[in-house]
Amino acid sequence: MSIQTLAHSLGLSTSTVSRALNGYHDVSAKTRSRIEHAAKAMNYRPHPVAHRLATGRTGAVALVSSVRAGNYLDATFAALQAGVAEVMRAQGYFALTVGLPMGDGEIPELERFLAGHLVDGIILARTRTDDPRVRLLQSHGLPFVTHGRTQANTPHAWVDTDNAQALYLTTQRMLALGHRRVALVNGLPQMTYAVLREQGFRRAMEAAGVSVDDGLVCHGDVTAAEGERLVANLLALPQAPTAIVCATDAQALGAMAACKAHGLRVGVDVSVSGYGNTEAAAYSDPPLATVDHAIVGNGRQLADLLLRRMAGEAVESLTRLEPVHMIDRASVGRCL
Repeated sequence: MSIQTLAHSLGLSTSTVSRALNGYHDVSAKTRSRIEHAAKAMNYRPHPVAHRLATGRTGAVALVSSVRAGNYLDATFAALQAGVAEVMRAQGYFALTVGLPMGDGEIPELERFLAGHLVDGIILARTRTDDPRVRLLQSHGLPFVTHGRTQANTPHAWVDTDNAQALYLTTQRMLALGHRRVALVNGLPQMTYAVLREQGFRRAMEAAGVSVDDGLVCHGDVTAAEGERLVANLLALPQAPTAIVCATDAQALGAMAACKAHGLRVGVDVSVSGYGNTEAAAYSDPPLATVDHAIVGNGRQLADLLLRRMAGEAVESLTRLEPVHMIDRASVGRCL
């Protein structure tokens, strides 16, 4: 059905119907209500291009992340997107997913996307301590929220999980079980979450009076293959760790594979913990101790803050630090 047909059925001009449906305030509340009820009864849907021209809005937002060559957007990102889409759908928005190529092409690709005016707002995932993508978004003026914080950028809207507390809890658990040679398998050092998780790890060790062996702290991609490679190197040390705290469940699953390849029993000879509470963690052998961070809920929070930012709310009130809790499973045990 066209807007002309709807207007004719109501005995109104096309421009009056259009302005009422697009939120203009020069149409009386009574007329607007009449138009909206008729549009619903007649199953009228505005043409997306016409709607964009009339309002300047696209009706879409984008969840943007950068992806290293050979890696893919994972289950955690998919869960985040599900939370975002749930809230945005209820408000009439599409939630798109955009992957940027990490490296030299990353900023030009984001600039090209922004130049297309394809979305009304952006959620940027997986922040870095000093993030050029954040600076670009700030200079462009498009409303945005980040999943994760930065350390060097001008204040902006964000939602984050308490990464430092997460690794504090898992490290504290290892220490309570008698482990003293505790290794950290972390994400890449330029990622904000990795910096915060290392802070939590070191805080727990310091609180227990245990010095950190920097040779047991390593960084890499948050994949199972990288976790396996890094832990194989740790286990080859003259004094191998008895406990391994990993920044993600994927790394931890790889760590468990490396331990088994060395003839070690996970949860008995060596303890391993992860982060993320993924489905795979519950079904690993043994089940993986991990940290739950309510990722779908994070997505809902991000969408809520983005809607508020798009409505003009100041960034100073648009920050959320979400709690975490540890799920204790059989992959951790007492130090022998």
